[in-house]
Amino acid sequence: MDTKKLLAVLVSVAMCGAAFAGCGNNADSSKAESKAESSSSQVEKMPETDEEWTQAMYDKAMVSYGNTSMMQNVIKKAQSGEKVTVAYLGGSITEGISAGAEGCYAKLTCDYFAQKFGTGDNVQYVNAGLSGTPSKLGILRLDRDVLAYEPDICFIEFAVNDGTEADYQNAYESIVRTLLQKNITPVLLFSVTENDHSAQDYMKQIGEFYHLPMISYCDALRYLFANNRMTWKDFSDDQSHPNTEGHKLVASMVDYYFDTVMDVAPEGDYVMPTDTVFSPREVDAHMYEGDSLTPTSLGSWKEGSSVASFTNGWTYDNTGDNSPIVFEFKDKKFLYMIYKEVKQGEFGKLHVKVTADGEVYDESDYDTISPSGWGNAQIQNIAMMPEATNYTVEISMAAGDEDKQGEVLAFGYTE
Repeated sequence: MDTKKLLAVLVSVAMCGAAFAGCGNNADSSKAESKAESSSSQVEKMPETDEEWTQAMYDKAMVSYGNTSMMQNVIKKAQSGEKVTVAYLGGSITEGISAGAEGCYAKLTCDYFAQKFGTGDNVQYVNAGLSGTPSKLGILRLDRDVLAYEPDICFIEFAVNDGTEADYQNAYESIVRTLLQKNITPVLLFSVTENDHSAQDYMKQIGEFYHLPMISYCDALRYLFANNRMTWKDFSDDQSHPNTEGHKLVASMVDYYFDTVMDVAPEGDYVMPTDTVFSPREVDAHMYEGDSLTPTSLGSWKEGSSVASFTNGWTYDNTGDNSPIVFEFKDKKFLYMIYKEVKQGEFGKLHVKVTADGEVYDESDYDTISPSGWGNAQIQNIAMMPEATNYTVEISMAAGDEDKQGEVLAFGYTE
C-alpha cells in the first residue's frame, strides 16, 4: 500500500474512533491489556491487511498507559461538563511548524478529546510549543506558559530538542515532578528526526518510574520505515518536523490512546514516588522577565528584546560606555540566564559577573554566536548553591566586543 493510502486508512480509523466514542469497545480493551501483559519473548506476527498494519503502528506507539487513574479522572470530569484544560509543552513540532496552528497534532488531538469527551465548549486548549527550546528551557517556561492556565493534562514533547546529558535529564524529570505535584496528568510524547535522533530512552526511564502514559511516534515510525511502509520524506518535508499529513499521523496515535485508555484498569489512586530517577533540581522553577524584574542599574542597556515569546528582556546599546546592567536576586538557589543566540552577525560575547552573599562566585564570558543558533532563546546556568543565597549579577559586553550586540531575555531561578 502506498503512503497516501496508508494515511487515508489512518485518518479513517481515527474518525471511526470518534464516531463510536463511548461504545465500550471490548476489542480495544483486550488489545490494551494484552499489550501490557505481553512477553518480550513472544514471536511477533507480521501484519497483512491495511487494518493490521494500522493496529501494529498503534501498538508500537503505545509504549505504556501508565496508571490510568489520573487520565480517567480527567475524562470523567470532562464528561460531567466541568472545565478541562489540555496543554502541550514542547518545541517547534508542538508549536506546529510545517502544519500551522490549526493543523498541528496538538490542536487536532485536543479537538478530538473535546469531541469525544466534552459536553460543548468545556475543553480548553493551551499550546506552549516554542521553536528551538529543550526541556532545560521548558522547565523555566512551565510556570508562565502552562501552569498559569491551570491545566488538567499536559503533553510533554522534547525528545528531538533534548540531548542525553544530565542537565537535560534533570530538567525533564523536574517538569514531570512539578506537574505531578500540582495534580496535572503528564503524557510523554516521543519524537524523532530524520537522522534517528531521539532522547526517548532516558525519558522512557522516567515514564516507567512514575507510571505515566507514553506515546512514541518515534517507535511507530521506526517500525514503518523498517518494514518499507513509509519513508521519512512521506512524513516530513525537512529533517525534523512532521508535514501536514505527518501531524495527522501523530494525532491518530494520540487519538488511539484516548480511544482505549478508559478500557485499561487503573493501578489504584496515583501516588507520586518520593524517590527520583535522576536529580530533578529545578522542580517548581520560575522565570523573571522585564515585567517582573527591575534592574538596579540599566547601565548601557535598554528595555525590550526581539525573540518571539521573549520580548520583555534587555538589549545592549553599543553607543554607550559598556556599563553593566545589574540585577539583585534574593533567596535563590539556582540561577539561569536566558539570552539570544544567533548563527552569525554582529553579536558578541556577554561578560557575566556573579556575586553570592557578597563574595565573587563566578566571572565568565558567554558566546552568543553558535553554529546551531538562529535567533533562538538559549539558557546558561550561572549560579547554583544548595541554600538560599543573595546574588548580584552584572552583565556587560566582553572585552573587545563593546561595539557588538547582545540581548538578555530573562532569568530562571529556584528557591
